[in-house]
Amino acid sequence: MTPVDTSPAATAAATAPVTVSERIHLALRQEIMRCEIAPGATLDAAAIARRYGVSKTPVRDAMQRLAADGLVTILPRSGYRVAAITFQAVHEILDLRAAIGPHMARQAARYAGPDDIAGMRRIVAEYAAPMDVGAMQQVARRFHLAIARCSRNKRLVTLSEGLFDELERLLRFAIDFSVKAGEHSDEHTALVDAIEAGDGDRAAAIETDHIRHSREFLIERLMTLGYLSESEIRGGGAGRGERR
Repeated sequence: MTPVDTSPAATAAATAPVTVSERIHLALRQEIMRCEIAPGATLDAAAIARRYGVSKTPVRDAMQRLAADGLVTILPRSGYRVAAITFQAVHEILDLRAAIGPHMARQAARYAGPDDIAGMRRIVAEYAAPMDVGAMQQVARRFHLAIARCSRNKRLVTLSEGLFDELERLLRFAIDFSVKAGEHSDEHTALVDAIEAGDGDRAAAIETDHIRHSREFLIERLMTLGYLSESEIRGGGAGRGERR
């Protein structure tokens, strides 16, 4: 079972009242991350204020937070725009995933205990149930963050959380994951087996292959949808404009 943080700081954070601007920020952030608000869409503060029955002030505060998250851009005198997905960002996200994933798997094989292993196996078992793209992404997120926590490196955990936030938006934009549920279950089972055996080299190799296959599938999907060209792949997406 995943341990619960009962520190004074965690308890205070959990019990602190949520302000109106925080509530709007969290709601809009979730809609943007789930692509319920499309990349490139414009947002009108007055319309959002009417939706929540508030003044424009908390809406502006929420938009400032979203801008700090990199999820919206502020348009002078004309509102806000949801950040488009750029293919430079696609490559950066995938490169970062490839850089830290195998290392975390190797460290997990070194440090994971019986409770950690049991928790990861419970997560993997969830793949057996039919699920939509959103549910599957959440299972994958929890699994890989469990590995990150097993690395016993808090900075890697924080970095992974931000990475999977960005990755979720990209995946929801492009991919129907339901057709790959069985493959993910097999790969993740093999990874947990290697971690449990303390075989860091094997765990890192499995994660490397898993990330490489996921990357190839994602890029192929983006090409099929017409969002990515051969020249962008060869050029790494650098210097290209935004796509919506």
